Amino acid sequence: MIQLKTKEFLGKTTKQFSFGDYDISMVNYHKPVSEDWHSHEKYHLSLVLQGGNLESRKKEDLQILPGSIVLYDKEEVHRNRYTAFPSKNLNIEIDDPFFTNNSLSTTDFRTSVLKNTEVQFQLLKIYKELLLNDVSSSSSIHTSLLTLFSVYDKISDYTPQWVSKIREVLLDRWDEFITLEELSLELNIHPVTISRYFSRHFNCTLGEYMRRIKVEKAVLFLKQTNKPLTEIAFLCGFSDQSHFTKVFKRNTGFKPKEFKSI
Repeated sequence: MIQLKTKEFLGKTTKQFSFGDYDISMVNYHKPVSEDWHSHEKYHLSLVLQGGNLESRKKEDLQILPGSIVLYDKEEVHRNRYTAFPSKNLNIEIDDPFFTNNSLSTTDFRTSVLKNTEVQFQLLKIYKELLLNDVSSSSSIHTSLLTLFSVYDKISDYTPQWVSKIREVLLDRWDEFITLEELSLELNIHPVTISRYFSRHFNCTLGEYMRRIKVEKAVLFLKQTNKPLTEIAFLCGFSDQSHFTKVFKRNTGFKPKEFKSI
């Protein structure tokens, strides 16, 4: 088994940035690399910007696509196979002091991040700041990284059953506009209950959450197809390309055309 040190990856590292308690690397894959089991020295999360692979863990295989967020506990063993070339990852390695210095715990590292509905967009904003790389970038990146853990305190909160059901409905009907009344009828939950408690469990409003799902789907279309922007906007349920561009940039920091070219 290969044990990778900090800032060491199987692919070709093109850029690296160090921010004290965490390091960020841009890693490209243009040719086959080792498919052996390996681990990373620190807590580590990756945003797949291009390509992807089949990732194996001890108990499961995960299909990784553009827009996927992959998280690893410290020294968690895994391997990557069937890489789609070219692939590009934004990798963030987090040291233990980052958690202690910001009053966070490492206990539920993966859960705390994945409970945050903004995780993909905050990582894209970090990437945008790395491209800008001006005097304000360090502060913006730190803020975005802390935002990934912003729902940490809610992990132990009681979560009603309707929360997982509403998530399933919205993901299943991501290309539609679903009214509050429709959700209420489908879930047999009073609309006032959904309105009052949605933000508590999703860290955003219902409308914002539906737009985020559409943007996540648009990321896949932009990276995996050659469809024109007008068609992607239509397929993802936006009223027109202008609206699509506005919402996409608000969430990711990029215009769709910009994002397609990175």
